[in-house]
Amino acid sequence: MERDVCTAETMLNLHYSYTHLWWGWVSKEALKGLVNRNIIITTRFSGVTGQLIKVKDDYAVLQEAGDSLVYIPIKSIELVTLVEEEEI
Repeated sequence: MERDVCTAETMLNLHYSYTHLWWGWVSKEALKGLVNRNIIITTRFSGVTGQLIKVKDDYAVLQEAGDSLVYIPIKSIELVTLVEEEEI
């Protein structure tokens, strides 16, 4: 299955009343545009909510509410949801 490549700019230009959704192939560059934003990253197995604090070559680092860090391989990301401040 071929997926569309999305950029952070494309994702942020999608406007919904509360949440922005980004679905498709996730690039490192697109994720870097979301550093310090609260997001939900969904993989095939689960979803993780937190603040994106770092993007490295092949993984992203989220800080969850309890201050624990979660390392997520970029190629396992299937969906990114940008959480608006009012929702936190």
